[in-house]
Amino acid sequence: MSTVYFMVITSFFCSSFALAQKPFVAFLTQERTLWGEAALIDDFDGNEINANLWYNYYPWGGVSLDARTYTDPRLCEQKDGLLVLSVDTVTERRQFPDWMIDTAKVRSLGMDVADGKIPIERLTSALWSKQTFKYGFFECRCWLPAGKGYWPAFWMYGGKPNEELDFIEAKGERLKSYHVDVHCPNRCDRVRRWGILDQPFGHWVKVGSLTGKWITVAGLWTPAGVVFYFNDEVVAQHEASFDTEMNLIANFSLAMDRGPFSPGPNRKTAFPQSFYLDFIRSWSIPGVNEMVSMRALKEGTYLRCLPKSNNRFQFEFSGKMVKTHRAWVEKDDNPFIELDLTSRLQLLDYTYWPSGIYTLSIKNGENVSEHLLITIP
Repeated sequence: MSTVYFMVITSFFCSSFALAQKPFVAFLTQERTLWGEAALIDDFDGNEINANLWYNYYPWGGVSLDARTYTDPRLCEQKDGLLVLSVDTVTERRQFPDWMIDTAKVRSLGMDVADGKIPIERLTSALWSKQTFKYGFFECRCWLPAGKGYWPAFWMYGGKPNEELDFIEAKGERLKSYHVDVHCPNRCDRVRRWGILDQPFGHWVKVGSLTGKWITVAGLWTPAGVVFYFNDEVVAQHEASFDTEMNLIANFSLAMDRGPFSPGPNRKTAFPQSFYLDFIRSWSIPGVNEMVSMRALKEGTYLRCLPKSNNRFQFEFSGKMVKTHRAWVEKDDNPFIELDLTSRLQLLDYTYWPSGIYTLSIKNGENVSEHLLITIP
């Protein structure tokens, strides 16, 4: 980073204490260090879903006539510092607004609609971002349920006409693998395997045990393509160009026998059941259009900085550290605190730090880059 550029961003950040604490992430690639800025950060603290960030339903309605399923906002909750997405079974009739119901499909299915009410047998849940995104790093930490027919997912959707990035589609009966996929027009999702076959990219990734523990799933979307991560390790990548801005979604659905992701639940499947998320985060990457080979993305590691309450910074290091990686906090251009990159998480309390300018410096190979953390008057 040039001295002039650093002075510019330093003066900019010093003008606002709150802005100086904006969360960021540093990607350490073989080519260079890329600074990302927080686009959406939700750690689900408290007991109310942030209505500025999310719909707790599908904006298009969420009634599936074939499956007799409704995505019920009441099954999307936030409590005890977690997002809780649930599924359940019911036997009831519900009345919905006309715009949510395909009357032609009702007739083709021969559904018994009495007093304008639709028979519903299953309830599912979804969280849908109000913000749309184009490129960035998207991640969630979650706890998957085990049971036949469960179908929890974390994904993005554009819908113009059908662009989609599936970072994880899990099935409750598949305890050691999950599905990743891309969907887009003009067959851009097609790949050649073994040099001879032309087939869709979507496939099951084998990762070992999925349930009974917290896992982190992420995707890095750039003009060069998409890289899929599981617990900070690259598990898949696809070189496809997506032009549509997309919404970020977490949902808990139920498969249907002989439908997508068959089989559906059986008599042993427990209801109600929940899919838990500890956080959802999204990071924009300035200069993303000028970056980077897929190889650099695939081999990158990253360091997140999230300001917390009570004058603390939370640093999270993910990926493979090498000897040329170092990170430390400087005060007025002098080393102040070294970060432990062998630790997954480190908290720094700056309550009693002396006044001055503090920056995070990262050594990546022979290069050192800097980002202002805070100015204490």
